[in-house]
Amino acid sequence: MTVDEHIAILHTAMRVDHEEYIAQVRQWAEEAEADGRVAAARQHRNHVARLEAMSKPWESQQRAA
Repeated sequence: MTVDEHIAILHTAMRVDHEEYIAQVRQWAEEAEADGRVAAARQHRNHVARLEAMSKPWESQQRAA
C-alpha cells in the first residue's frame, strides 16, 4: 500500500466518523426541540454549525509529489 492510499483510507474513515457525529448531534437537537428544551436544542444546532464549519483534512489539497 502506498502512502497516498493509506492517507486516502484514513481520510475516508475520518469523513465517515465526522458525518456520523454530525448526524448524532442533529438528532440530539431534534429530540431537544421535540421535548421543548429550547436552550439545549439551540446549543446542539450551534454545535452542528461549528462541526460543519471546521477544517476537514480530507478536503485539503493533495500532498505535493
